[in-house]
Amino acid sequence: MKILFVSNVHPNPLAPGKGTFNGALIRALGQQHDVHVVCPVSWVDRLRGRKTVLPKTPILLQPTVTASYPTFWYPPKVLRSQYDRFLEWSIQGRVERDFRSARPDAVLSYWAHPDGAVALRIARRLGVPAISMVGGSDVLLIGKHGTRRTAILNTLVNSDAVIAVSSDIAQQIIADGVEAEKVFVVRRGVDEKLFYPGDKDAARRKLGLPLNARILVGVGRLVPVKDWPTLVAACGQLHQQGSGVRCYVLGDGPGRSALEQQIVNLGLQGRVELRGGQPQADLGDWYRAADLVVLPSLSEGIPNVLLEAIACGASFVASNVGGIPEIADPVSDLLVPAGEPQQLAAAIQTRLETEPSQHRQRVKPLSWMASAEQVSNIIQKCRSQRNQVFAEGIPEPSDLSSDQVESHYTETIST
Repeated sequence: MKILFVSNVHPNPLAPGKGTFNGALIRALGQQHDVHVVCPVSWVDRLRGRKTVLPKTPILLQPTVTASYPTFWYPPKVLRSQYDRFLEWSIQGRVERDFRSARPDAVLSYWAHPDGAVALRIARRLGVPAISMVGGSDVLLIGKHGTRRTAILNTLVNSDAVIAVSSDIAQQIIADGVEAEKVFVVRRGVDEKLFYPGDKDAARRKLGLPLNARILVGVGRLVPVKDWPTLVAACGQLHQQGSGVRCYVLGDGPGRSALEQQIVNLGLQGRVELRGGQPQADLGDWYRAADLVVLPSLSEGIPNVLLEAIACGASFVASNVGGIPEIADPVSDLLVPAGEPQQLAAAIQTRLETEPSQHRQRVKPLSWMASAEQVSNIIQKCRSQRNQVFAEGIPEPSDLSSDQVESHYTETIST
């Protein structure tokens, strides 16, 4: 198949660490299919990264995967419910040029709005299925309130299939009105070459970490939804109790300066360190070096951080939100209410004082190839349904306007 993937949540020259999970999925899909990535890059990010030049034409990521990075023009912080209109205007010319010779067989997107909304309209114009992937905050936070809720639900209701990363997300979007028959759960994969159990001391030596300390590791962007201030506050309480725990937070983001100030205010210099974003190739060593992986998020789907930690044999303490309970071991891992530093500190202390069970009932993470195979099967199913629809007498897309194609196809595929 020839697949068009539309999402800003994908590595790009300005942010090579952004959406690495989507980058891994696309690489795996590229083992069996031709994939073209359209990854819009915010004009604000382009302005900040002026020294990095974005290519004006598609580039080759691997033999069967190409990518374009058009600029996404929009008014910052206003008219968010209309961002799909701005995004469509920003990328339409690039999509038309990239597919001048041959249209894709399906359009796959990630992030319901604006990316998914635009991908849906592109698919309808091309007369091919639209498959929307949702991962967490796009439906669990943005999609619950405000002016973008309607746009998000319209996208999901009118997509040919919706892929959720957890059963929790799937159940919530079904409750919001998306047909259960077209909602699928596909967990993200992990890179088995990077994430596997190993020797803790060897990992610590490689990373230059103290061999005898109790070490916590947190991985994720420094953004409000990850709620790192709650982890820092919990470390402050552990410090007051005389714990010698050391905590390393791996990630970059706009919340860094506030976290640095919080660390100073609590006297945690040298005990809590912000180590910045880390290459994927190094993360396995961090998980293997940890006594405990901690994720205090306010909202999650099923975070890759915890799947990778599980693959490395690490235990975790995390917020009891989203799909996290679906992958937590009832003995080795602990879940706490989000935003509660005292309960987080108590859970960390409990886990550090108790050896993990040798009889774990842990979920075995998928490989990226297995995850991509499930996505591929869903796309094929949508193509078969569409072919059946047009075989039953719906005019071909070339004979209809884009609005007529969407009307005919949506009405028929939903019956």
